[in-house]
Amino acid sequence: MKLAARGNSRDQFCYIPFGKRNHTRESTASLKQNYLQGNMGKTSTSSAQTSSISREVAYLAFIKVKQDDWLNVRQQEQLRRALMSLGEVLGWAVTSANSEDPIADISKSTRKMMTNGARSIKRSLANDLAKKKAEITELKKVARSIRKLSESPKTVYPLEITYHRSARDSVQSMFTKTEEIEADDAEATLACAEAIERNIDHWTTLRDIMIAEIKLEQKQLGVMTKNLSQFIKSMHPLLSDVVATL
Repeated sequence: MKLAARGNSRDQFCYIPFGKRNHTRESTASLKQNYLQGNMGKTSTSSAQTSSISREVAYLAFIKVKQDDWLNVRQQEQLRRALMSLGEVLGWAVTSANSEDPIADISKSTRKMMTNGARSIKRSLANDLAKKKAEITELKKVARSIRKLSESPKTVYPLEITYHRSARDSVQSMFTKTEEIEADDAEATLACAEAIERNIDHWTTLRDIMIAEIKLEQKQLGVMTKNLSQFIKSMHPLLSDVVATL
């Protein structure tokens, strides 16, 4: 959460409410981009590609659990393409040509890759949960900081402020909202602090809902990980088709 005065080298961090400028949204229900990206900064290109594909296959298995053991047509096609990519990276064509039971060997390597992908998703969920748990504490700290800025004659305007808070859209989906706003004077800055204080209870309720959703997703991920062998077994026909086309 960033607050900075134009021309001022000092950056300060805060939450503010009800921005009227650009905003983006990050859905806690899906967070697909986070799940698929992971931490790949120091890996090689090949390793990064394998990790990315592994996370995608694990993510689709995770989605299947979330959707009561079902994938729609689009998701099934995504799974097929992800397995094709995984097969190319891991050399399944060679495995198939040199193995007495290629599907068993391919299933074993797929399980290993999906286990790594599930660990990446687990880390993402844990990170999301930690951020959500700290959200209200940060909001309260920020309200106090903004008040001090509004009272200080040394504050330089306009202040450019970015904040993140829990929100709910028109279809009742929860997401983390990022907004940007400018405070042009002390009065506007003080209004930000007052609005935070006024909305803390409501934002806390939304934050608590998002925490509950993340915890549910952690349980669903645990179910997926526990039943990974069953999921891979259900993919045997698809794996056979993939191997045949490599």
